[in-house]
Amino acid sequence: MGAFEPGRRLRVVPTDPDELRAFVEGIDSASPFPNGGAVAYRIRVTLDGVMPPVWRSVTVRSTSRLDELHDVLQTVMGWNDSHLHQWRRPAPENPGVVDRFATRSCIEDGFADGARCEDMTRLDDVLTIPGDVMVYEYDFGDGWEHTILLEGIDSDESPEDALCLAGERACPPEDCGGVPGYARLLAVLADREHSDHVSLSVWSGGFDPEAFSVDDVNALLAARDAMDLYPPVTGSRIEQVLARIPYQAAPHVHALMTRAHLQVRFDQSIDDVMDGALTHLRWLLRRIGDDGIALTQSGYVPPVHVKAARDELDWGDRRVGNSDRETDNPHFERLRDSARALGLTRKYRGQLVLTKRGSTALARDQELWDEVRTGLPLGRERIELEAGHLVLLTVAAGASWSERRRAMVEGLAALGWRNPDGSALNAFDASWVAAATEDFLSTIGALGPFDGVPPDWARGFAQIVLST
Repeated sequence: MGAFEPGRRLRVVPTDPDELRAFVEGIDSASPFPNGGAVAYRIRVTLDGVMPPVWRSVTVRSTSRLDELHDVLQTVMGWNDSHLHQWRRPAPENPGVVDRFATRSCIEDGFADGARCEDMTRLDDVLTIPGDVMVYEYDFGDGWEHTILLEGIDSDESPEDALCLAGERACPPEDCGGVPGYARLLAVLADREHSDHVSLSVWSGGFDPEAFSVDDVNALLAARDAMDLYPPVTGSRIEQVLARIPYQAAPHVHALMTRAHLQVRFDQSIDDVMDGALTHLRWLLRRIGDDGIALTQSGYVPPVHVKAARDELDWGDRRVGNSDRETDNPHFERLRDSARALGLTRKYRGQLVLTKRGSTALARDQELWDEVRTGLPLGRERIELEAGHLVLLTVAAGASWSERRRAMVEGLAALGWRNPDGSALNAFDASWVAAATEDFLSTIGALGPFDGVPPDWARGFAQIVLST
């Protein structure tokens, strides 16, 4: 069973207890095993009584406390941590006796007499040599039991974070009735003619027993502590949005926090950020000026102004073409729409004119900067604003186009948004509701090339906006 990827540095670890202790003492001679320095434990977690098998192979710090390992197991298996749990193992020096480890609350409430507290017990106190096992019990009603096997020890590595190496099949849905209830659920889902097939399919949310992805599990592990380790600025609007998104429902959203740097102000020169963010808008406001721009009978900007924008502004990799008509230049249309959405321009008696705020912003760059910084995300409906916040988060994190779409679909679903027919939003739907913010960011070049990453100034811009 190849649990480690090729290229990982491993040593042959002895299995004899005395040899193993001498081996680990050689790693950290100041602290004899099992209370010495941390090493990487490779453990296999198997859900007992379930066929086909549901299992995970995970590497964790040997010095992890059992309460910390509980969080890891909940994440890698796919449980929701909505029930009680405990641990047990055969007492090494008392045959027939079982050691139990419980949560502090259960012990204090008198529900776990004789048990040791899990938050006072290290993993290397209970699993010492490869082959050692213990049992992790979860949900005393359904009675799920997991066998935890110490597969091996990698002496060269002490991981900061848990990492899922391999596994198979999805974790059963919560509250499905334990092993017998899960067996019945699988049988009913496999039988389209069964009278309960539709109701259980709906109840289980389209459960796929074969679904498993190492990448998705590791995204969950990365997302688990991201908000604690990399929190957004207290009181910021993005903090309010993220507080409503559970990491289990949107791991790729939370994982972005490790790269978005929203807990501090961006330290790049403000001039660079302002120049990138304001160039196109500043050009348009100056073009309109005090006299305004007379629109065509159809309500469009005349070709002479569109041509000037094509010639004088940098549109990046967007296709500009040769036509001077506004309808053939969607990038220009989006710029005009963004200026209107920010409250800087409006139509008045057949002209495109500056609003009072637009005139003030034209006079001073700082005013224009403040209008843009506080005006984003764009949109009138709550779904548009929340989608816009997610777009800005992906820009702050330097996410690619594909990462952006995945995070937006996850985030909007976690926030409770659905299509009118009740179906889940797809990538196209997410882009559509975020269009006002995305269009502005695309127009100023903040999204970068297709499936590339945003430029540094754009990341700084998004970080500043989200810290507001």
